[in-house]
Amino acid sequence: MLVSYAGFVGPSNKLRATVADNEITRNWFVEPIAPGTGPGGFQGYLKPTPGIQPFTVLSKGPLRQLWHQNGRTFAVAGNGFYEVFANHTNMLRGLVAVDSKPASISSNGSAGNQVFVVSGNYGYIFNLSTNTLTQIGDSEFPFPCTMGAFIDGYFLALKGRTNQFQWSALEDGLTWDGLDVAQLSQTSDFIQSITNVHGQLSILGTQTSVVWADTGGSSAFEPIPGSLGMQGSAGAWSAAVLDNTLCWVGSNEQGHAVVYRMNGYTPQRISTHAVETALQNCQRLSDVIAWTFQMDGHAFYCLYIPSADCQWVYDASTSLWFQWSIWNTTTLKFEPWVGRCHTFAFGKHLVGDRQSGAIYEMDPSIAQSQLVVMGAA
Repeated sequence: MLVSYAGFVGPSNKLRATVADNEITRNWFVEPIAPGTGPGGFQGYLKPTPGIQPFTVLSKGPLRQLWHQNGRTFAVAGNGFYEVFANHTNMLRGLVAVDSKPASISSNGSAGNQVFVVSGNYGYIFNLSTNTLTQIGDSEFPFPCTMGAFIDGYFLALKGRTNQFQWSALEDGLTWDGLDVAQLSQTSDFIQSITNVHGQLSILGTQTSVVWADTGGSSAFEPIPGSLGMQGSAGAWSAAVLDNTLCWVGSNEQGHAVVYRMNGYTPQRISTHAVETALQNCQRLSDVIAWTFQMDGHAFYCLYIPSADCQWVYDASTSLWFQWSIWNTTTLKFEPWVGRCHTFAFGKHLVGDRQSGAIYEMDPSIAQSQLVVMGAA
């Protein structure tokens, strides 16, 4: 017999006024039944988060970045730069500087056969032809470099605690000119992150956002008129591309702890009051790490928050949030789920462990919990 519990199927929505709403959806997310019709008029059901199984274990950890392109997969774990193979093996390709932050990986593909790695404030180039990793020795390469990107044949490097970024020689990440540098002129806040979105450079500062593009002019990159937004980023690594646009945890002179999704050039709020309450209760938002993936038509923006020991997830297909956790049988407490970076490689969803050198295959057929229909949406 089917019994309907109105409102049971829904998102996490623990408000400050818990008498109004105190519900937590953990390790499940809502999947609508539409356009079909469920039994008893159900409109949706709770689907379990995907489970994992071991894929390979790197000799160093934790995982700080995973990246795949043109049949080759690379990882930064601890101070190691690895290549990961489809047969579940891996090879240490070189060593990089290390800190507590994620690393960034980008490539110029077959045009230059180079992979650009930024880790621990230094830049490195991995040659795809010779399989060698070289620290960028050009004296005009910016230091400290906090992250990199690739657009239109150029590698871009963000100089830490400034409002400047620099670009390499065309298709050559080992050559840099100190004159090939851009500085934000519309605002004066530090740049937190740079991200390639649709071949344009999305720049998030501490208080503002702006989009630049390769205009082909005397200066390779220039701001797009009308793209300046008055919403910056609370943390350099909260920005991630989801469903063809950028999402991040916002901050400006008026406040912080709202999650935004770029709509054109306008930041659009996607967090709920429950999510914002949870973020505002965090000791630090500067250490938030975002990662994204798409599975079964759901596009997920995952927010790992170390200082709050939790992981919140936004589902772009439903605009609903849930929490993703594991149960620690020693401390008898929920902890953030194991993943903090992702890539789709060899037809598999690969996830890097936030504490060790383990890389897992994420698979919905290995359910973390049982799949059941539990009420009307």
